[in-house]
Amino acid sequence: MKVGLLPLDERPVNTRYPAMIAAIAGVELVLPPDDLLSHFREPARCDDLAAWLHAIAPALDALIVDVEMLAFGGLIASRISDDPPGIALSRLDMLRAIKNELPDLPILAFNVITRISNADDSTEEPHYWATYGTRLYRLSQLLDRAAQGEPLTDEIAALRAEIPPEALRDMLRRRLRNHMVNLASLHLLDAGAIDLLVLSSDDTSPFGLGSREKRWLASWADLLALGRHHPTIDGQEQGARAAGILLMYPGADEVGCALLARIINQHVGRAPRIAPIYAIPGGEEIVAPYEDGPVRLTVERQIHAIGGTVATADAAPDLWLAVNTPSPRRTEWDETFAAEEREERYNHLDALVDRVSELQESGQQVIVADVAYPNGADPVLMELLIEKVDLARLAGFGAWNTAGNTIGTALAQGCAALLATTPAQRIAHLRFLLHRFVEDWGYQHVVRRAARVMLERTAGTREPDDTMLGAICRWIETHLNARIGALPGFAGRWRITPGSTRLPWCRLFEVDFALEMV
Repeated sequence: MKVGLLPLDERPVNTRYPAMIAAIAGVELVLPPDDLLSHFREPARCDDLAAWLHAIAPALDALIVDVEMLAFGGLIASRISDDPPGIALSRLDMLRAIKNELPDLPILAFNVITRISNADDSTEEPHYWATYGTRLYRLSQLLDRAAQGEPLTDEIAALRAEIPPEALRDMLRRRLRNHMVNLASLHLLDAGAIDLLVLSSDDTSPFGLGSREKRWLASWADLLALGRHHPTIDGQEQGARAAGILLMYPGADEVGCALLARIINQHVGRAPRIAPIYAIPGGEEIVAPYEDGPVRLTVERQIHAIGGTVATADAAPDLWLAVNTPSPRRTEWDETFAAEEREERYNHLDALVDRVSELQESGQQVIVADVAYPNGADPVLMELLIEKVDLARLAGFGAWNTAGNTIGTALAQGCAALLATTPAQRIAHLRFLLHRFVEDWGYQHVVRRAARVMLERTAGTREPDDTMLGAICRWIETHLNARIGALPGFAGRWRITPGSTRLPWCRLFEVDFALEMV
């Protein structure tokens, strides 16, 4: 099976991860050449990417396309570029052309409802975000609440007065353009040019302009009856054509992996039954940071995205999903509250890990999704997993960024693991499993924190500059190898491929590396 992927951007989560999951399932994944893709704030070569899609499509069994990459040149470009709506919309015509030429080729598309970051940080945003980011976020919240009937006129006027009119207008104009592209994507779905569309929402919340746009898009989807049978355009049933499938939920970086898993599951004719287990009673109702609903709903949405079904313990599930539920603190782990968190959560996590071990001993396939804290593993859970669980026998593991990112990527690996029958596929599974442990626990929880401390002590900065990159990458690689040495089943058998460690966006937030067997 051969699948093409036009990714959200060039980061490893959107390129390396899908490729590693494809290898587990024995699928060939075709990605664009690196020089065509975006490079942080530099947009991709959109016209060349469209030509690349057109050229490879006839050889594919399925195609996954990120609309941001095709229309704007990537995720960051969708937030900062000035391309007018007409140019962005015209680039989507390539999907119509491919479908017209290859009507039986499944085309799955995804696009992100533009976020409004709650930080005075312009790293991934327009430059004025460095000064006005939190105020733009607050205004977004107020505007949506006011639209739903709250009397907030004076607060909105006061906040508007603090933001330069040109910055506010620039932000709103770009959102309008991006909303037009999302509407055009719905039109492509209804017209049959694509077979499935995911409209995900990045860094979402119950209120805000992004949530408002999501409601508008959902209303159009309801009017069009997307995903359900409805009459043809002339009003006659004629068998009632089925519109494409629309999925809307919080997410971003995991969507490419989830849609790849969906294609794999459809190819083998299976809707895997997945039974969730939640660590802390009632914890499944907590809303994780950057999401708009309880984590139970996040699990259900991600299972639906990969083409699976939610199962119960007595339904002979294909996969078990052990979920370390969100901390009520709704923030990243911090050593200042480690003792309190450990006391509150230890017994529940101990019971969860015992359950995982029992399921393994009975021959069941188990995925562990750790969403207690964003951006890194729960140290208490990792301590218990290392002590009690055969790590190398897990079907998947995740503990990074948002709850949706973690759960969607871990589920995708679990689905691929069900197909890992050859020695090469089993090695590919171990490689990705170790990659998750090294990055989500070893790097995000341990090494990244230590790297920041080291940089602050030696250079007075929390992020490296160009002159430090080589040295800091070598330092990170050494310390990541030490983390592998603490993982039973992997220690002494695997290592970071020498010289492969890099910081893709020249910052400590994300890391890239390769793994090899010793």
